[in-house]
Formats: sequence, C-alpha cells, structure tokens
Amino acid sequence: MKVVLIGDSSVGKSALVYRFINNSLLADPKATVGISFFKQTLMDPLMNQQYPLQIWDTAGQEKFQSVTTHHYRAADGALLVFDIANERSFQSLDKWLAELRENTDPSVVVALVGTKADLSAQRAVSTERAQGYARRNGLLYVETSAYWNKYEGAEKDLAVGVEQIFLRLVRGIIQTQKELGRNPARLDMSGYPEAINLEEEGRRRDNDCAC
Repeated sequence: MKVVLIGDSSVGKSALVYRFINNSLLADPKATVGISFFKQTLMDPLMNQQYPLQIWDTAGQEKFQSVTTHHYRAADGALLVFDIANERSFQSLDKWLAELRENTDPSVVVALVGTKADLSAQRAVSTERAQGYARRNGLLYVETSAYWNKYEGAEKDLAVGVEQIFLRLVRGIIQTQKELGRNPARLDMSGYPEAINLEEEGRRRDNDCAC
C-alpha cells in the first residue's frame, strides 16, 4: 500500500514518520528537501494481519509542489497534515486536498491529522472546526503529537499515537479496496529510492521540456 503525507512545511510530517518507524523523536527536524521514502510493515492486531506500507513523506515548500504532485499517483491513502497551533496550515488544506484529488484515484482514503497536540495551550484550530472540515470532505480525523509514544491511545480515541493513525488509515484502505474488488496487497515495494531530490528532478523536467 502506498501512503503519502502532504501538508505545509514545518507541520511535523517527517517527525510523525520518524515516530512511526523508530518510536522515538526526530532529534534534528528539518524541512524535507525532496521526497523521503520509507518501508514499514504494520500489524493489525484485530485481524492478525501484516500490511507492507510504502510511505512517501513529501516536501511542503511551494517551489516543489509541481514535482511532488507527480508522486501522489497510485497512492492508496494519504495523511493530510496540519498544525493545530498554526492557523495558516489549516487554511492551506483546501489547496492540498484539491491537488491530491486531482492526481490520485477517487478511491484514495484520506485522514486529516492535527499535529502538535501537546501544544493544546497554543491551539489556533479547535477540534470542532477540524472535525467539521473532515466531515464535509469525507475524511477521517485524528490528533497526535510526535512527542507521544506511537502506541498511545485506543481504538476510538480522538487523540492517539501515530501507530493508531496508520492503522485506521490502512483499515479504511482495506475496506475500500475490498468494496472495489481489488487486492490491497498488490503493490510491489521493491525498486524505490530512499529519497528523491526534487530540485534535480525539476531541472531534469525543465531540460526535457519540448516547449
């Protein structure tokens, strides 16, 4: 299964992935310059089933968006990430969601993720507002913090660790794939790089342009 993380720069996408992979805090978080690619197997304890994931952590800077959208294709699920203490990151959600839906299959499952839930005293976006946005757009909604243990929270909690976020997303993907008569384990995880340099890729595309 291919999962992409999208959202503004500095909302904590890379920190969430690092917590999911290593269950520890990213020591020196920096803006992703390019696309980082990870492989991780997720265990669903209810189904006693393992699911291999391809996780694509995309750059949030505007200058990379024309290239990053190319890598949305074939995504089965997406985490649309904003910072609950940053109003601007919430205002950007429409743009990110539109770009995702323009470049993916209509069946893609999307979870809206409010990060930095440990900063509740600095909250700029209320839970109710975020839940309303998720309902209007047919998204799952959860809140989390990269500071929390990845196993934090239970099945129906709103604020959970990142493991529970991926688990809920994967269950949504499985359900959608089954309804469409598809095999959710169809993707081959071999042959992907660990990172893609978007500046180099952008220059290569410009050089290849025949216009």
